[in-house]
Amino acid sequence: MKRNKVGALFIAVALILSMLSGCSSGNGDSANQGNTSEGKQASADGKVTLRFSWWGGEDRHAATLAAIEAYKQVAPNVTIEAEYQGFDGYEQKIKTQLSGGTSADIIQLDLPWLQELTSKGDFFIDLKEHSDFDASGFDQNFLSNFGVYGDKLVAVPTGVNAYCMIINKTLADKLGIPSDAQWDWETIYEAGKKLHAEDSSKYLLLADHAALRQDIVTMLKQRTGSQWVNEDYTVGFSKEDAVASFDWLHRAMEAGVYQPIGESDLFFGKIDQNPKWINQEIPLAPSMSSTLLSLKNVLPEDVEIVTGLPVIAKDAKDTGVLVRPSQLFAISNKSKHQDEAVKFLNWFMNDPEAAAILGDVRSVPPVKSSQEAAVAAGKIDAAITNAVELGLSHAGIVDNSVANNSEVQKVLEDVIQKVSYGKATPEQAADELIASLTSKLNEIKARQ
Repeated sequence: MKRNKVGALFIAVALILSMLSGCSSGNGDSANQGNTSEGKQASADGKVTLRFSWWGGEDRHAATLAAIEAYKQVAPNVTIEAEYQGFDGYEQKIKTQLSGGTSADIIQLDLPWLQELTSKGDFFIDLKEHSDFDASGFDQNFLSNFGVYGDKLVAVPTGVNAYCMIINKTLADKLGIPSDAQWDWETIYEAGKKLHAEDSSKYLLLADHAALRQDIVTMLKQRTGSQWVNEDYTVGFSKEDAVASFDWLHRAMEAGVYQPIGESDLFFGKIDQNPKWINQEIPLAPSMSSTLLSLKNVLPEDVEIVTGLPVIAKDAKDTGVLVRPSQLFAISNKSKHQDEAVKFLNWFMNDPEAAAILGDVRSVPPVKSSQEAAVAAGKIDAAITNAVELGLSHAGIVDNSVANNSEVQKVLEDVIQKVSYGKATPEQAADELIASLTSKLNEIKARQ
């Protein structure tokens, strides 16, 4: 997989996105379960049943189901069985199904899973081999960086996603928290400490352990100007870098900058359901732009949500700002109806009617014509557009596949939780992280 600097990769996409400002829509992110029946063989009269699996929230579910319904007018012989749920448990379900050859025909995947799966086996078709799929509307560098493995186009991005600060401006204004600030780690620490000291029921930042992991990774990148784990399966930071990052996290937890991890992690992967956010006791959520609508739609209609850049250290050697696909779509090579699955995916990604229905439920569409159709339909939220534009213009280095490995990320998450619960000092955490990472990276390298 090719890996270039994101800021250079997205010039064409950034130009396209510049026209999107000022439009708005809505989304959600909870856990309803859809139909999970098995796909069926084509019948004698040419009818085909495809299974389509995704995770998301209420608005993503509703829009995707509406698009599936609209496809009946395009291909009356095709029935799409929807298999949808929240994030919890989805990864393990998909990996188990793929390993057992029982997955859906069309599958929504997260980037780290795709990187791992392509290294372990041949699970997905090569879309380049199917003339019914038109990839010309995608930014080709973006597509190459995130969808091409071993010269095969095994997946396509569902949208352009940027890590950003999602801000309840209405609440921030009430609390005297600036909604247009460019935060660095010390200014956001001081603001959070002050807010919690004035009212112990309030915290500045909404974050589960995945968001804390992203914050620590961002700090390490900003300190070193490089990957936090290297392509050659070595650690990319020093003990000093780790101690400084964990020291900040320790102080932030003690000062009430973040909600205690024992409370916030009750809503892991579904932060929009956190009562502290719903009851407007936390004004800022560092998160991916694709989660904005789920966070927005649990609040009253008169609450204004805006976006800004995530925290960037004053002396950062790299911004650390993450820009990546929202998710990816792939087609199983076990599908009995690959041609029909390709035709549906092509319609879903490229057709103006589909774009008008789907809008930004998977962040900003990655195809130019779909962006234009969603804008014309009033289905692009200005805050999401702003987050993506800011991300593109301040993008940091692209995470390598080693950094995105779920086993590697789990090592960091385990150490972060120890610091967050006060069970390890920053020095102890730094030693454990380096030792555990080194062991895990050697193990993964030996499996390659």
